Amino acid sequence: MHDFGIIGMNEPQYETYRCIGCQACVKTCEKKSAGALKFENFKVVRDHQKCIGCGECVLKCPTGAWTRSATKLYQLVIMGRTGKKNPRIAQLFIKWVNEESIIEIIKNTYKYVHNFIDKDAPGGKEHVGYIVNRTGYQVFKTWALKDVILNPEAEVAKCIYW
Repeated sequence: MHDFGIIGMNEPQYETYRCIGCQACVKTCEKKSAGALKFENFKVVRDHQKCIGCGECVLKCPTGAWTRSATKLYQLVIMGRTGKKNPRIAQLFIKWVNEESIIEIIKNTYKYVHNFIDKDAPGGKEHVGYIVNRTGYQVFKTWALKDVILNPEAEVAKCIYW
């Protein structure tokens, strides 16, 4: 709801030889999550674009065919805001990103805010979302990702629409 949201993710690992075809993971993903799993040719197939890394498949699998990756990854959602005027839900900025990158992105965002904040805003405060509205998402993205070395799995949103 606020300027930044950091949500833990874990890329599930699938070992086909352990799968007994019960489809418990597929049904759970369909019911509780993003519907990223399908059962094709007697094995489970994960749609990497749909997967949100929630781990429901790992929890439901009775044979341990699904396990959690040792790598800790996150998704970063941005530009949400609460309040009586113009509230909005944050939108996905980057998914499958590591902690080091998030820290650098937040540091860069402070520089972006310092450069673009409306000094005449009431109370000297302004949500980052309002600044992004003025400068545009591409400007924000350029500032936020400046000198950040993203991990190979990281996926940055090309555009964000509110």
